[in-house]
Amino acid sequence: MTAEHPSLTPAVKAAIEWLVFLDSGRATATDQHRFSTWLAADNDHRRAWETVAGAVRTPFTQLADAQRQLPGSVQATTQVLRSSGISQERRRLLRGGVTLALLAGLPTVITLQRRMPLDGLFSDVYSGTAERKQVQLADGSLLTLNARSTANVQFSRDKRLVALLQGELSIQAVSDTQRPFEVVTAQGRISTLASRFVVRQLPEQTLVSVQENSVQVFSRSGQHGQVNSGQTLLFSNTQLFSATASRSRDDAWLEGRLDVDDESLGAVVDALRPYRYGLLRVSPAAAGLRVFGVFPLDDSDRTLQSLAQVLPITVKQYGPVTLIDLA
Repeated sequence: MTAEHPSLTPAVKAAIEWLVFLDSGRATATDQHRFSTWLAADNDHRRAWETVAGAVRTPFTQLADAQRQLPGSVQATTQVLRSSGISQERRRLLRGGVTLALLAGLPTVITLQRRMPLDGLFSDVYSGTAERKQVQLADGSLLTLNARSTANVQFSRDKRLVALLQGELSIQAVSDTQRPFEVVTAQGRISTLASRFVVRQLPEQTLVSVQENSVQVFSRSGQHGQVNSGQTLLFSNTQLFSATASRSRDDAWLEGRLDVDDESLGAVVDALRPYRYGLLRVSPAAAGLRVFGVFPLDDSDRTLQSLAQVLPITVKQYGPVTLIDLA
């Protein structure tokens, strides 16, 4: 297992193209022969096909069926995407970084992407939408992924390393004085001999929250700091912000709860998105509202209803798209 983020190879891209085309119902006998020739031409082709087809075919077929059962979802999704901010990753997908977007059609791709993070196909461990996954590592440490998270793991005689690629994880690191436990993110790394802590990958920053003992934090530019039990720290590539006492439980998601103490509605929506299969959009005006309380992650509909009861907002659903705006 490696700590680097693997890229989509030409063979994998071609396998995705073949998968979508063969599932489209348009393939002729000649096309089937061309596919067989491509598959037999190179062992890399066969390995790529086994990886992509094995992981994608079942959810793709189910989602295509679901799409046919939701009349009007194509128009609703397209309309919302034209007027909403979408992540850099999804923009890359929609531009054709993965050929699936070009061949399968926009709504189906978005739905498939909401089922599971596509990058998870090429990482060591990943969790799907609304799924929390627990993994016991080789040294006995416990790794728990929040929904829609991906990570790589690298263990050796002198190294214990987890690279968080997307989402959020919790580590309960057992003591090993010879091998510090390290978590690497886009902005730097967190190191400890033994502790329990949460790491969240944000768009431009990393959040670290410590529940037991302490961790050392190093930004990519060399800034260094310590985070103790009960403290939270944000850091970027070049800056470590001061560690502060946690106002809420950053690890409440391990128990399926969202603990919010004076957070923006936008932040609450960000926490709910990994638990919903459809698109969830909040208007800029509503995103700034402040929220307090404890909400269920595994019943996001109930959470949205509760928010609508205490905040001046409306929550409207159009097929797979949910819109939140000021009332």
